[in-house]
Amino acid sequence: MSPETVNDRIRSRHIRDFAAVTRRLLHESRLFIEEGAVVEVLVNPASGLLKWSSAHRQMMRRLKRLAEAQSSSDTPRDGLEVRFHETESREHAGSKAVELAQSLVLSDKPGKRLMVLAGGDGFHNDISTALLRDVPEIMEEVILFRLPMGTGNDNADAATVEEAFSILGSASGTRKDSLIEAHTAGGIVHYAFNVVSFGLDAYVCELTNRMKTLAGPRLIYKIFADVGVLVYERIWPLKPWKISISKPGGKVTREGRFLLTIFGRKGDTRYGGGMKVLPGEENFLLVQPLSLMGIMRIKPLFYRGAHRGMPIAEFFKTDEVELTHDGPILMETDGEVTYLKNEDFPLTLKRVPDVLRILT
Repeated sequence: MSPETVNDRIRSRHIRDFAAVTRRLLHESRLFIEEGAVVEVLVNPASGLLKWSSAHRQMMRRLKRLAEAQSSSDTPRDGLEVRFHETESREHAGSKAVELAQSLVLSDKPGKRLMVLAGGDGFHNDISTALLRDVPEIMEEVILFRLPMGTGNDNADAATVEEAFSILGSASGTRKDSLIEAHTAGGIVHYAFNVVSFGLDAYVCELTNRMKTLAGPRLIYKIFADVGVLVYERIWPLKPWKISISKPGGKVTREGRFLLTIFGRKGDTRYGGGMKVLPGEENFLLVQPLSLMGIMRIKPLFYRGAHRGMPIAEFFKTDEVELTHDGPILMETDGEVTYLKNEDFPLTLKRVPDVLRILT
């Protein structure tokens, strides 16, 4: 057992096993091999691949095979410190991340400062939001890396667990990543790190969040995408929008009822079980209302991005959009759903570039 384990804060046995194999992989890696690093790993035991389940056991078998393929030395690598922290709730995850970020920056130990987030989109969003809200001034000094271990992993910095540990095994650089700020009329700021959407898509996310423990996220999302289409307009009749879209040449306005309203931090973005909803360079999409049969016909096109160029879909490249809606509506930020009221409008969406430092 590594002497580092005395600094871990772990309650669950299966998370302790995850920490042990991850620590071994990191100490056998070339992660910041020249500079060294202090690494704090935050673990969400409620995330899809980290709950005690058959999926978790399968993941652990893959990680152990990766570790066995590397050196068998148990000697900790000089210049690398790794600590694990099991979180207890969304609030605890955010406050613990802030505490660890402050500790990393104040530490006099040499090397890079890295925070690894083991969880899914909700976990990544909670922690990143807490850091930006409470300690934005130190985010330039803390590097983040988001492992794909949830039921939804659109925000993760790798598509698979194996790819994530391949990056961790040799990383020595960083990149800057953008985010989205959603400002309500009342001054509340919601953060998103992939997409913000409204209406039908947000309703599907709400249904998925209620039922995602029953099956895999892709299957559940596809099921409720069909269910949502059938019942959405009966529960949430489409109401008028007024949308002002900022573009390099000035602002353009769109008014009317829209089936889908989606704003991404960039173009070429997937979410919701792998849908290529923003398949080109544009990051804002409006979809006109359709009949029930029309919706069912075009839904498969979203999975391969083939809706681009269709007359019912209008795409824009923009850094800022102001939206006013005639009545309450659901808003989805990286899979988390918020109920917006009349007083929340006008709502402003802003794409903010180069905020997060991400390990590469």
